[in-house]
Amino acid sequence: MTAKPWKLVLLLTGIFLAGAVTGGVVAWLFGREIVKKHFVPEQWGPARLEMLVKRLDLTPAQVETLRPIVKRNVDALADLRVESMTGTRQLLERLEREISAQLTPEQKVKFDKINAERRERVRRLMEQRRSEGGKRGERRDRPPPGDEVPPPRGGDIDD
Repeated sequence: MTAKPWKLVLLLTGIFLAGAVTGGVVAWLFGREIVKKHFVPEQWGPARLEMLVKRLDLTPAQVETLRPIVKRNVDALADLRVESMTGTRQLLERLEREISAQLTPEQKVKFDKINAERRERVRRLMEQRRSEGGKRGERRDRPPPGDEVPPPRGGDIDD
């Protein structure tokens, strides 16, 4: 007795969908942490410099020359983020005003509640990120951000 072709197709489709859902969940769970770690300018700069030290065998003089360059550009990136977030906030406020102008009084009450809930979620998220950043910075045995670069490799054969 052989299986009918539609049953086999259904089975394979189910297996594929189960794998896709599982992969999506795993990517979502681990991807958030990876993105969170890699897109903080204060961490990106030292990590980038550390990578260059390791891969290019930079001399101590080169590290000292590159450190202020990386810091200056990471600071510029942080400023750009602030500007972008300010512009985003202004656009969202304008969007809310324009939408609100088209709503009935009952709808405005609901709309205001929706926006207040969204702002609270964003506030909590930002507070959480700040506290996580503070926890990372509490270690006193580490140099200040921007100085977290290991010494350049001495060109040892064993490295």
